[in-house]
Amino acid sequence: MAESHGGAAGRPRIGIGWPLAAGVALGIASFCADLVDGTLRTVLQFVASTGFAWGCAAFVAAFPARTRRGAAAAAIIVLCTATGCYYWLNLPGGFRPGGQFGPLFKAFAYWMVLSVVGGALLGPLAHAVRTDRARRAAVAAGVACGLLSGAGIAIVTSLLAAGNYGRAGLTEGMLQAAAGIAVATWAFARRRAARDWAVYGAAALAACTAGALAWSAVESVPVTGF
Repeated sequence: MAESHGGAAGRPRIGIGWPLAAGVALGIASFCADLVDGTLRTVLQFVASTGFAWGCAAFVAAFPARTRRGAAAAAIIVLCTATGCYYWLNLPGGFRPGGQFGPLFKAFAYWMVLSVVGGALLGPLAHAVRTDRARRAAVAAGVACGLLSGAGIAIVTSLLAAGNYGRAGLTEGMLQAAAGIAVATWAFARRRAARDWAVYGAAALAACTAGALAWSAVESVPVTGF
């Protein structure tokens, strides 16, 4: 993400073009995933309408930021823009016969708050993975791993606990979990500085457990989905 130093106060000015574009694209793709069927729906759901997809977009957008504040801003912009775009596209549904605005606005407010919280977590984590010392970077990468893969792990564990061994649901959950682990590991591996893989593994293991519990709590709130 581009940043330049300027302005009357001499504060860093954050370029928001890329995060905004990423958020709009994510919101549109997530909306489109609700409208199609078959293989296209499966693909769009995975790349644009899952906890992993949204978290990954925020994490990757924040990764190049020069400052921790810039990284947090980039991640928040991506998630808030995607949330706003998605629910704006869903707004006409409230005008249809039987349509209701109340649940839509409730869901919008809920996910907007979570977008701010998620961006405020994922952005600084991405910055720490790239710039902090080995041990701190390893812990940050492990926590990011838990956040990115937590939704998938939650799906798998809940299905298995309920005795639901349906192939589609388990596959979706495992793909999300594997993709989240892969992205966090990739980010940590591409550090130019030293890496502490043992600390990363331990942190990731603990964070994946916590992340799955957190995502289960998030999904348990009765609002309209992503």
